[in-house]
Amino acid sequence: MMYYEKYGENDQNVIVFLHGMNFVHCFSKQTAALTKKYQVIVPHLPGFGRNFDCIFSTDLACEQLSELIRSMGVKVTLVGFSLGAQLCLPLICRYPELFKGAIMISPWLIKDGAEVEKLMKQQADNEKNLRSGSISLSVGLSKEERLEHKEYCKNVSMKSILAAIDNGILLEKYPQYSEADLPLLAICGMKETTDMRKSTRALAQKNPHCAYDMWDGAGHNIPYKFASRLNKTIEEFMTKLN
Repeated sequence: MMYYEKYGENDQNVIVFLHGMNFVHCFSKQTAALTKKYQVIVPHLPGFGRNFDCIFSTDLACEQLSELIRSMGVKVTLVGFSLGAQLCLPLICRYPELFKGAIMISPWLIKDGAEVEKLMKQQADNEKNLRSGSISLSVGLSKEERLEHKEYCKNVSMKSILAAIDNGILLEKYPQYSEADLPLLAICGMKETTDMRKSTRALAQKNPHCAYDMWDGAGHNIPYKFASRLNKTIEEFMTKLN
């Protein structure tokens, strides 16, 4: 059973936030702002948070997420960041009946193999820093969230970190994406990697229902450094769905 957090009471307008790698709290500023209008669900992806006692895999994540969402009995809107944005792709392609729409923030779906290997090596070399949970000090988490994040980082397996990076999710593997008939939005920062910018454009190019936007000044930090703008974007997207 996948562990998840639930906020808000509007069970007809449900947003499922898919967090980034080893950062369950990346959407904390969205959950705080949006729960008056929407029910917000934050699953802990396999290998991370309170779901640390298994190793991440794309198939396991999609299986657990689809079971969780199906149990809600209503279509939901996906909002994913980084790893969570990548997972939006197989989810909407495999289970289109579960979703009203999806927002993909900082998707990495066109990947240079050398960049994947480089990032995996960086994470393995920086395991001590990874386990410290130091990012929580710079993104505006509450004291309780900082303590939780630090505990989650202590428990995470390096195998899950490496599997989340080398997750096999590539846009070219999902030709059915071009026929996905639901509203889609891809967002990234202008300071993000070339692969992420290419991925964001390609999502819009391959599906007529997908819009895209690139934010000046933003890097791989949109949910917490550009929270007000993202919250407004999500609300506008949700309004168009209803």
